[in-house]
Amino acid sequence: MKKIFALLLSACCFSASAQQTLKPGDIIPAIVIKPIINAPALQVNLADSTKAPFYILNFWGTWCSPCIPEMDALAKLQKANESKIRVIAISNEPAERLKKYLAKKPSTLWLASDTSYFLYKAFGFSSVGQCAIINSRHQIMALVKTDSVNQRLINKLMAGKSIESSAEVKEAPINNSKDIFGVDSTINESFTIRSYMKGQQSMGRHYLNAPYNGRRVSYINVCADALFKDAFDITSSKQIVYEIDEKSLCDFDNKNSLYCFDLLVKPEDKDSLSSIMQKKLLTSLPIKARISEKLIPVYVLRVNPDQKLAFQVSTQNKSMISFSGEGYNGTSVSLANFANDYLSNDLDRPVVDETGLKEKYDIKTTVDLRTQEGVVQSVNRLGLILDKAERKMKVLVFYK
Repeated sequence: MKKIFALLLSACCFSASAQQTLKPGDIIPAIVIKPIINAPALQVNLADSTKAPFYILNFWGTWCSPCIPEMDALAKLQKANESKIRVIAISNEPAERLKKYLAKKPSTLWLASDTSYFLYKAFGFSSVGQCAIINSRHQIMALVKTDSVNQRLINKLMAGKSIESSAEVKEAPINNSKDIFGVDSTINESFTIRSYMKGQQSMGRHYLNAPYNGRRVSYINVCADALFKDAFDITSSKQIVYEIDEKSLCDFDNKNSLYCFDLLVKPEDKDSLSSIMQKKLLTSLPIKARISEKLIPVYVLRVNPDQKLAFQVSTQNKSMISFSGEGYNGTSVSLANFANDYLSNDLDRPVVDETGLKEKYDIKTTVDLRTQEGVVQSVNRLGLILDKAERKMKVLVFYK
């Protein structure tokens, strides 16, 4: 017997209990999604009758770069199947940011704001880029990855065939301790590497505050190439050369290719954290890697001589950095760090600092849309420019 969930959801207020995750086969008698930014009505009740027999709820964000082309693909599918599907794209961002997105990139998809993450949590998703498919009988047909939604899937739905769920959903953790590596402030040094850990989100962290200030790094459920990139200070994917099958290094559909890594070095070895990490990886993992140099395309970061700089020399002694798809916020940071740590990560080629500015600065950017153009525009607003060039750069080579 199918479980029945009576939910009333919205971004601002709701009456529900998300203790039990919604799954394929469950019936949802009443889900109200609001606010809808660009629909004929400000809210949608999925229990109401609709011309389209299937709702596709796509969970995304303007800060998610892979989500943007996925939204374009969904818009094309909706146009080609106008009487068959209705896509509602649900983001955790406030309505005002979604309106700015629409001003820059108009969409025929209905955009909804759910800043409470309530629907996202109700389905138990572990990341954005996932969809819930609901039929006209208010039954969840499948939870799938957004990039798997195509015309073939639509045809199967219309033919009444079952759809295999492929979405990434949260697992129950097998370790709920505060520090899953069992490290505490009384330990002077430690090293742990192990396989995939069930129920833990993929993440990486450098500890910049006491008690591990600058001498500990942790990674959970990541691919080997991410570990090597950190150890060898490689930010851009364009600085990686694969002489082996790339999937043998990273395949998120294969949990056996994911690792958990934790390294704490002695206080006197703090400045050698990266080199120690390199040695641990090369001796512990069945992967060979080396550093080489190669002439590759880059962006060169320069000062715009016709514009005043929109950032100031910092008065703070302590450096603090945070960034996401919505922009960068750095206190007491160098332009070299801004270029390497952030821009090289978000652009399609490495970024080399040639501004000639050597002080530490407070730098903040806002990215309206996480595309190459959006990031470049945020840099231009600082009074900086990015020119295409070629430079001899350090590259990380994976080989047999």
